Order: sequence, then C-alpha cells, then structure tokens
Amino acid sequence: MDWTDESHRSPCAKCPYRKDAPLRLWHRDHFRKLLRDDENEVGGPLYGCHNDGKRPRDEVRPCVGWLLDQRRRGTPSIQLRLALAGNKVAQDMYSRISNAGLRLYASIQSMCRANGVRRNGGVR
Repeated sequence: MDWTDESHRSPCAKCPYRKDAPLRLWHRDHFRKLLRDDENEVGGPLYGCHNDGKRPRDEVRPCVGWLLDQRRRGTPSIQLRLALAGNKVAQDMYSRISNAGLRLYASIQSMCRANGVRRNGGVR
C-alpha cells in the first residue's frame, strides 16, 4: 500500500463512501465483501482506492473513504492498526485525511443499501 501520495487526502470523485458518487458503479460483490469484512472481528483487509485498480499492488493508495469510516468508528480494522503502528508515513497520512466538506455515508451498511446491497445478502 502506498501511503506517500500527498495529494490523496480526501475521497476521490467515484469513491463509494461519497453520497454524491455514482451509484452502482462498483459490482455488488464488492459491497458484499465490505459488509462481510465489517462483521469480521479483525475488520478485513486494507482497502485500496478504486482509481488505482491497474497499479501494481505496492503502488495502490488506500481508499480515503474507507479510512475516514475506520477513523469515525475508532479504527476497528486490525490490519489498519498494524499498518499504522509500524509506519510513520501511514500515520501522517491518516492524520491528514479529510472529508473536504463532502457528504459521506454514515455507515458501510447505508452505503451498501444505497448501492442496492443489503447486509443479509439481498439485492434491491
């Protein structure tokens, strides 16, 4: 994960955590995975920015929307806590991220519902 991009401080235009992002742009399986990971005690993997899909894995930047959701909830992801614990650059980036005045979903569940996926696996 690349934590060094100084310009990457707020959710990108297509970030699914943004209320003004296009709906159903990402596959339903992506939202289902987010819901499953959210229920998991360890909080699942680190999530990369969707705009970085074609970059090599070590060049993928973290999803700022996901990071803001993690921070709002007290950083429940163990993977994220481990990444932050041993990486000053990641800590600095995490401390500087902002929603930049953008409206974000209040929860992963509400973001998924808006994109037609419900916690029980149902699709709307």
